Amino acid sequence: MKIEGQRSVKVWIHFFVPYAILLTGFLAVGLYAYDKTSSLVENHSKETAYAVMEQTKEIMDRRFEELETITEQVASSTKVLSFQYVDKPFYGTNPVRIIELKKDLFDYSLFNHFILDYYVVYPNSQTIISPRSSYSLRQYYDLEFRYDNQTYEEWLTDLTSQSGAKTFIPGQSATYKGKNHSVVTYMQAFGTQERSGIVLMLIDNTQIQSLLHKLDSSNGGFAFITDGNGEIISRTGTKTDIEWAAELKDGFTPINIDGKNMLVTKTTSRYNGWTYLAAQPEAYVLEQVDYFKQLILTIILLSLVIGLVAAMLFSYRNSRPLWMLLRVLPSQRTGAETSPNRNAWDYVRSSVTNLIHNNDFLSEKMEQQVPLIRSGFYDRLLRGHYLSNKDIAVAMEHSRQTWEGDYYAVGILVIAGYDGTYNEEMLTELDFRKIAIRDIIAKAYDRTVSTHDMGENQLGLLVNGDSESTSAFLEDIRRMLKELHGRLTHSLNVQTYMPVGGCYLQMTEISRSYEEARLLLHRESWSEDRPIIFHDDESSALPTYYYPPDVELRLINLVKSGSLPETEALLRQIRENNLDQRNLPNAVCKILVNEITGTLLKCCEQSAGENDRDRHGEEVESALLASESGRSPKAAFEQLAVAFLHLCRKQHDRKKSHNKQLKDDLIRHLEEQYMQTELSLTTLADRFNTSEAYISYFFKEQTGVNFSDYLESIRMTHAKRMLTESEMPVNEISAWVGYYSLNSFSRAFKRANGLSATEFRKNSRG
Repeated sequence: MKIEGQRSVKVWIHFFVPYAILLTGFLAVGLYAYDKTSSLVENHSKETAYAVMEQTKEIMDRRFEELETITEQVASSTKVLSFQYVDKPFYGTNPVRIIELKKDLFDYSLFNHFILDYYVVYPNSQTIISPRSSYSLRQYYDLEFRYDNQTYEEWLTDLTSQSGAKTFIPGQSATYKGKNHSVVTYMQAFGTQERSGIVLMLIDNTQIQSLLHKLDSSNGGFAFITDGNGEIISRTGTKTDIEWAAELKDGFTPINIDGKNMLVTKTTSRYNGWTYLAAQPEAYVLEQVDYFKQLILTIILLSLVIGLVAAMLFSYRNSRPLWMLLRVLPSQRTGAETSPNRNAWDYVRSSVTNLIHNNDFLSEKMEQQVPLIRSGFYDRLLRGHYLSNKDIAVAMEHSRQTWEGDYYAVGILVIAGYDGTYNEEMLTELDFRKIAIRDIIAKAYDRTVSTHDMGENQLGLLVNGDSESTSAFLEDIRRMLKELHGRLTHSLNVQTYMPVGGCYLQMTEISRSYEEARLLLHRESWSEDRPIIFHDDESSALPTYYYPPDVELRLINLVKSGSLPETEALLRQIRENNLDQRNLPNAVCKILVNEITGTLLKCCEQSAGENDRDRHGEEVESALLASESGRSPKAAFEQLAVAFLHLCRKQHDRKKSHNKQLKDDLIRHLEEQYMQTELSLTTLADRFNTSEAYISYFFKEQTGVNFSDYLESIRMTHAKRMLTESEMPVNEISAWVGYYSLNSFSRAFKRANGLSATEFRKNSRG
């Protein structure tokens, strides 16, 4: 027992030593990587903080550059400049100029959320104008915008003291349109010293602070922006004295602020000379670095411990079979003396010898099972159970099957005369016949054709070979199968028929060829004159119906437009092309009916408005009834056609009703507003939300006369009535019925009535 224990320890040590050497190497590499990675992560954290600062600066520079560009565009506007010379903006025609100026000002706040609003201030006229409003300065202060800590007089003094320089007022609390906001104000003056104006931009300080929030922390950090004079524009985080910031250089600097070790990131804009600074507690910035160091060190130590335990376990597990074998082998060698020079590996060698003998014995047994393995391989191959060519190659190797060609095709050999129920005697006879057929195929075609028993009266034929092209390979198969059919007829007196699938280059597509052969077997009619049919023959093409997408789209458009004759003609054409002139299978006709049913549902959906979603219940019900399985395709089509025509009539009636309503509204409007001198096609188009061209075309189509002639007729009718019934002067009558001048009225009256208005009044009173 002592000797066996020593052998076991030696074997265990033999397996453990390589693991120990590997663990030592891994530990050295891990410690080196720990040192380098810690330094790299710390530098990366600092670089990341500075990169975030640079990115914030670039964003702010672009924002302020956009503001200055917008301000210059506004200040250079002709209408903005010319309004400087208006002293009384709310008198005379000046309000019209204010309206035109407001229209000329583009509302930049719609697409630039950085801007709350902007205004053009005219101190001389005490006026302030924006794209949406205009105020006096006092109204603006009371109603629109004011700083919370500034009176009107202070604000007015700051505003009127602006010169040509560009000025930023730091962010502070203000009331804008009745709501509290934090606002940074940007002002730029324009014009001359005597006649000047100011473009006033209100910048949303919360947008600036949202960018600065990325730079500070919640543990005592802060960030701010100062202008070239060192005055804070915006800030966020802890408030502290910033006089020390001017002495710092751009970059990353550790500094003690109010007794705290801080890491300060500073950068200066080249665009406007502004300073961007963020101070964060050193512990916060390097928190992730310290955590990462501790994590790596912990992982290394745990890995070492786990590696040692795993090495001991693996050494024990790998050595245990060997020393267990060493413990067992001497007891099996009864009567034999162990050589003193023999070691553990001698025993292993003898065991391997026994394994070789056992393997030869098993190989012999496997050779006897090859036919069964090959049968299982063919069955899985034809049913498509293999997912890749590699899986098929492995299975071929196990079943001792080899194919040398690049083309593959599958056929099914069916022994005729065995339809119906099979009894034991018939199955026995079929087995003998299939054995004879397979023997003939094996002798005549060797590896070109492989056979597989598919049960009952069927044999699978897998054809493999090389050829110049797919068509040439199919011709070789056709010739070979005709020859085989003749041999079976003459040698065995057996009648057969053979459906053959397509030809493919990939072994994974053999199952596809087999399925095509099965489809031919069940679909085609077989006879002695036509015993072999290929999938690629024209007769095997599946029937299709005629209903292309453009026909469907045309049908939908015709129904939507209410074109009843064209819709009826198109439905008749679809019926003739599919149900009358062609003998389509019932299944194909049902697919056509289902597709046309979908078209009807699309028409119902597209023709329904916001308030009449449920108006097409009859058509939807017809669509559902047409899709029932018990109806014939022709009856279903007829029901769908009736539903299409009914929907088309609805659309036609709706369109006709809309036209009548529009005509009545137009005539009523002319009768009520004929006395308006500005009444024209333009005002009608604006009134009814359409174009002048459409109003002109629609009026002529519905009434038979031009719009101008109809309007003149109404005005002449009322003018003649007033000439006859009243003593009103002619010039007042002309203005009353809508003419700009008496001359225009006189010419129109004489053109319409053949005499002047004065003569008409005299004649009418005898």
